[in-house]
Amino acid sequence: MREHFISLPEDVYCHLLAVAETEGVTPADWIAAHLSSDVDQQKPLAALLSDLVGSINSQTETPSSYEKTVFGEAIASKLAKQGIRRP
Repeated sequence: MREHFISLPEDVYCHLLAVAETEGVTPADWIAAHLSSDVDQQKPLAALLSDLVGSINSQTETPSSYEKTVFGEAIASKLAKQGIRRP
């Protein structure tokens, strides 16, 4: 593996060295552990969401009745205070 060198200000290097030592790793290993290796984070948002498009059918009828629950009624009450009503 090829090695590369970077310049760090003295205070940054000292802090990096101290943190790496407390975790029992080398500064290079500490940096590597904190870099994102997740390829998904490098993909555009559209690519990440592409398999979700069409997963919910918005053409179906909504239920005509709702099962009342204590939690649901509490939420409905709070929304009603804001002027939002169930259809």
